[in-house]
Amino acid sequence: MAERLVEKYLGELKGELRDLPRSRRQELLAEISDHIDAALAQTPDHDEAEIRNVLERLGDPTDIAQEARQRFGVPRARSGAFEVAAVILLPVGGVVVPVLGWVAGVILLWTSRVWTTREKLAGTLLFPGGLLLPVLLLTGAVGGRVCFGSGVDGRVVSNTCGPGPSALQLTTAIGTLALLVVVPIAMAIFLGRRAQQRSSAG
Repeated sequence: MAERLVEKYLGELKGELRDLPRSRRQELLAEISDHIDAALAQTPDHDEAEIRNVLERLGDPTDIAQEARQRFGVPRARSGAFEVAAVILLPVGGVVVPVLGWVAGVILLWTSRVWTTREKLAGTLLFPGGLLLPVLLLTGAVGGRVCFGSGVDGRVVSNTCGPGPSALQLTTAIGTLALLVVVPIAMAIFLGRRAQQRSSAG
């Protein structure tokens, strides 16, 4: 539990420090890590409450990062036109310009300093292509019965119809399609909110 709490804290701090030069970021992370180790070493039988107290005394990662930016004269990364374009292109870019539109959104996402690496990975992997796949499924899927007619001299003599999808298959298809639509939109909203929050903070 101790290692997980400390790792989570340092991970959040690393994400908040992403717009600092690498050398400064590593220096500060090492300093904070050493401070945590020294504080925990004084209480060998530390429990979860003690660990949380140590981390709380250090301060919120956001506040530490803000002080570091002021100390080193590094302005906070703020969202702009590129971030707005990324949030739009990730879900719908692949529909407007198949594949390439989504790729452009991914490039903008990864070149931005507003989002953390975890957020960039989530924006890339959930779901690749954005809404392109559900749009293709909607336009290419044909539900219901499939019929074949045979005729003589242009007249239909008989029709042979195959069975349509079962209720379970139809429910599964609708659920999968809904998931493919909702997740890219929800991820775009999440990224947009995170960019807005970080731009307005501090």
